[in-house]
Amino acid sequence: MTKIRATGISGDSLFRAIVVPAFMSVAGALIALFPGNPLKMTLPSRDAGVFLYVGWRFLNGDIPYRDVWDHKPPLIYFVDALGLKLAPDSLWGVWWLQFIFIFFTIFLIYRLLDKEFSAYAAIAGVITLASGLLSILDLGNVTEEYALIFQALSLWLFIAAWKKDFPGRSLFWIGLCGGFAFNFKQTTIGLWIAYALILFMVRLSQRKSPLKDFLPFSIGCLVPSIVFTLYFASQNALADYWDQAFLYNFVYIGKHEGIRRLIPVFIKGFLHLSSGGVLYLAGLGWLTGLAYAGSHRKAVFETIHPLVLVALVDLPLEIVLITVSGRSILHYYLTPLPIMAILAGVLVFTVYELLKNTRYAFLQKLRSYAPAILLAAIILLQFGQFTHYPEYVSEAASDSYAPVIEYVEQNTEPDDKVLIIGAESVVNFLARREAPTRYVYQYPLALLGSRLMFEEYFNQIRANKPALIIDTRGRAQLTEKLYLPLQKRSPIVRDGVQYLAENYEQVAQFGEWFVYRFTGGAH
Repeated sequence: MTKIRATGISGDSLFRAIVVPAFMSVAGALIALFPGNPLKMTLPSRDAGVFLYVGWRFLNGDIPYRDVWDHKPPLIYFVDALGLKLAPDSLWGVWWLQFIFIFFTIFLIYRLLDKEFSAYAAIAGVITLASGLLSILDLGNVTEEYALIFQALSLWLFIAAWKKDFPGRSLFWIGLCGGFAFNFKQTTIGLWIAYALILFMVRLSQRKSPLKDFLPFSIGCLVPSIVFTLYFASQNALADYWDQAFLYNFVYIGKHEGIRRLIPVFIKGFLHLSSGGVLYLAGLGWLTGLAYAGSHRKAVFETIHPLVLVALVDLPLEIVLITVSGRSILHYYLTPLPIMAILAGVLVFTVYELLKNTRYAFLQKLRSYAPAILLAAIILLQFGQFTHYPEYVSEAASDSYAPVIEYVEQNTEPDDKVLIIGAESVVNFLARREAPTRYVYQYPLALLGSRLMFEEYFNQIRANKPALIIDTRGRAQLTEKLYLPLQKRSPIVRDGVQYLAENYEQVAQFGEWFVYRFTGGAH
């Protein structure tokens, strides 16, 4: 491949190569993660509560999917289990793992942009990334967050591979990063789709077959999934793994109101990225990158910077992958942040490059100042983020249901089971009380409406006799409108609901949450 020339300052000192990016990475990670640190945050988010619960149960001998039902790929559970192993009685272990992942994500993005474009582009990209994380990450510990480092690492590897005409070993490592990202969240693979498309077009332009390139690339992608398949097969959990992490998600993405009705929802979701100008910087970077690519259209693969090419191809793919679920959930918008950070750098780089060929003398004079002017504008765009920061912190610290945890701890024994009707499994985790059923939350029951799953659910409840039931539906009566369609279809479900009515009495209320205590025989 043709040697790439970047606009960065020549000479790479230790200070510029390590100290500056390390400082920027620490600052960016702290800005993003401080609102959700365990000293300030009262409760983890709903999704994080599930992951933490599964990680805790794994440390106690349970197997994900087989013993606890959830539909995310497996890596999140093992990361949370590691964090809980490091700090068993707090969330600090998980928080520090998040810090490490975010630190190296920012570090890699900074070093890549500095190496390929300039220090101005690197600072612009890191500010954009940190601002986006602050807006979207919320309480943290979500699947997309941990995949970011593999996106950043793969970008570094891809640019290095481009310069060497894509050696097979490099393609394997790029694919392996994709395999890890996929096993955090399936929709994080936009970058690897972009790599495959670009590699295919490059080989066609060279009149070469891409098949020999896709072999190591594909093997790398598959290695993590093969390892997990073998592991779950050895634990008699392979069918559960396949049903929950894959088949259920196909049903999940099919249950929505139609894309036409969801377009306003997704627009609202992307507008969360307008804070700090992240959305606008990425859009401008994409447009100036397109103009830059147009100026190299006669020999696009020989003269265009590959980082620009990757960004142009990947951003539309990220948008499609976010919308494919049919739902607009805040943390879904973490996935495009690395490429949006790259696009902020692309904006600085391509404006400088495009002004090179302008016919206007005053623009030629402006060219050398353009990166600094753009960086100053990006910094000014963060004023709103700066003034709103105390609200980010206070929002993470506010949760009226934190007293529920204390109540559960004081009114049950460590070996007692606690059933949450709803999706607040964070209560089970923080109180360290096991659920009486593997359906620690009941969304899959409601979505699938499977009679067998509901019957398993009630059989496990009756067998394990939870000491407390916490109904988060806001119903004044425990059995009010409880699984009515399934009661009509299944005598086991009907008898199970009757069992709850006869053996539990209301003893406390926390807002719209009602607490019921077991009144039957020994449990």
